[in-house]
Amino acid sequence: MRALSLLLVLLCLAPLAAADDDAPLPEVAAALARIRDGSNIEITTVGRKSGKPHTKPIWFVVDGGRILVQSGKDGKTDWYQNLRKTPAVMLKAEPYTFRARGRVLTDPKDVERVHTLFLDKYTRARLLSWVGSGIGQGLPVELTIDSVSVAR
Repeated sequence: MRALSLLLVLLCLAPLAAADDDAPLPEVAAALARIRDGSNIEITTVGRKSGKPHTKPIWFVVDGGRILVQSGKDGKTDWYQNLRKTPAVMLKAEPYTFRARGRVLTDPKDVERVHTLFLDKYTRARLLSWVGSGIGQGLPVELTIDSVSVAR
């Protein structure tokens, strides 16, 4: 009986320990490493009014096991508004397709960190920022990858 109680406790605590581990699955980490230097990724959201898929190429940065993207136009882009309503998205960077969940970042430290990562990756954004452009200074979204598939 005591062994059964211990087993039940361990089974109940195992998901909590796994939830604390932010490391991506090995196949996700490998795919992210291969796409990290790419310029664009396609994001597909579900239309907030139509319910239909909406696909748009956007700049991205890989940060650990996540993908960071930004919305320009003060968040008035369709993909951003769609993501706010339905956070589940698809991302495509040949030959990979990712299923992910988006989370809008609002903490000023997170926002500044994302802007810095974009300015470090995209030279054009950095150069234009010197003359007052807002490119690379959009509203950031963190995309947590749930799964990846490979087109063969």
